Amino acid sequence: MKTIDYGTLEADVAEWMRGHVERVKEHCGEGEAYAEAVRLLDDDPWQALQWYVEDVRQGLSTV
Repeated sequence: MKTIDYGTLEADVAEWMRGHVERVKEHCGEGEAYAEAVRLLDDDPWQALQWYVEDVRQGLSTV
């Protein structure tokens, strides 16, 4: 399990989010990717943090 580096947490979550939105774009299209980015950034930023932490806990790629 990868540990969380609190000194770089903001940058790590931002990098994870870019990858997440890119995967949404690949599977669902550009419009859905844009909507997901807006939702995570504006409506529910805690969701992005929660998903990042879950990926770290499960040892999944966070990039």
